[in-house]
Amino acid sequence: MREKLAKRSTMAQIAKEAGVSTTTVSKVLNELPGVGASTRVRIRQVIEQFDYVQNHAARHLRKRQSYLIDLVIMRLEGGYDVGIMHGIQDALEESGYRLVVFSTNENEASQRLWLRRLLDQSTDGVLLLLPFEQIGLADTLMAQSIPFVAIGDRNEPTAAFPSIGSTIWLGGYSATEYLISLGHRRIGIITFPLHLTTSRARLSGYREALERAGIPVDPALICEGTYLLGDGVKQTRYLLDQPDPPTAIFAGNDAQAAGVYQVLYERNIRVPDDMSVIGFDDVTYTAQMSPPLTTIHQPLVEIGKTAVNMLLRLIAGEQLESNHVELSTSLVVRKSCAPPRSGPLPRR
Repeated sequence: MREKLAKRSTMAQIAKEAGVSTTTVSKVLNELPGVGASTRVRIRQVIEQFDYVQNHAARHLRKRQSYLIDLVIMRLEGGYDVGIMHGIQDALEESGYRLVVFSTNENEASQRLWLRRLLDQSTDGVLLLLPFEQIGLADTLMAQSIPFVAIGDRNEPTAAFPSIGSTIWLGGYSATEYLISLGHRRIGIITFPLHLTTSRARLSGYREALERAGIPVDPALICEGTYLLGDGVKQTRYLLDQPDPPTAIFAGNDAQAAGVYQVLYERNIRVPDDMSVIGFDDVTYTAQMSPPLTTIHQPLVEIGKTAVNMLLRLIAGEQLESNHVELSTSLVVRKSCAPPRSGPLPRR
């Protein structure tokens, strides 16, 4: 049995046999610090027992020299990106790898520049924190045999490359269902650009909750925006200027929700007495907003950690059990939602 296991062993099996993590095994194979003497001896003994695995891992480790992981990000702003980066940093802290961050600023030329630099220089793996539809990089990375993990959400579970996301559709459904349970029937939604999979998933959950409650979907209450606070401002003004404005607003993320708050304050509309507001992501500042924001929690730190763990396994030559990991979203109820007021909204 031991011989059969050795022929198909991976770094994960060595780690299991030695009672340590794959990161610790990687450190020993690569002569990195941070492993106790007795643990190092135990791991080497296991490696000697599985000589095939040791040779395979050593060949893989000799091939790479950089000990760098590239993170490609859309922009260096926003609590969503920062939350995921915290998880990435935590997971890499004990791994011996350094992180190189590149922001494309939604510019295709910048994206191509980063790709040229990547191919000219050395990297052990890539984390792509970009909207799913922008990951045209995947084909090139696969062709060059560069391990990578896409951080985002998708409706295509059969895609050929590893990715991690969260239950966006469920988040959209849960937020809308909660507002309906409070008595709201006129619920405005501010989306991201609707060519993005995540935006369509959030809107689909919103529609499904309304339809299940027997509430007609009013296109006038659906506003397409971007990721930013300023767009929350712009779209909230549009919603409030409708002949029949909403009694609640569901923002596509917490930054948009902050823009919603700004406009409501300017117009002397109280949250939640006059207008209920719900966000998405549960970034760090939402609990300090006034009033604290009810929102959909995305496990951002855990997404970052899991993405790194997936990537390190790919770098080690291991096969993932699944190409796509989806973590659960959940509703966080605070103080920005209440039953709808009776009567019209206050005038400016």
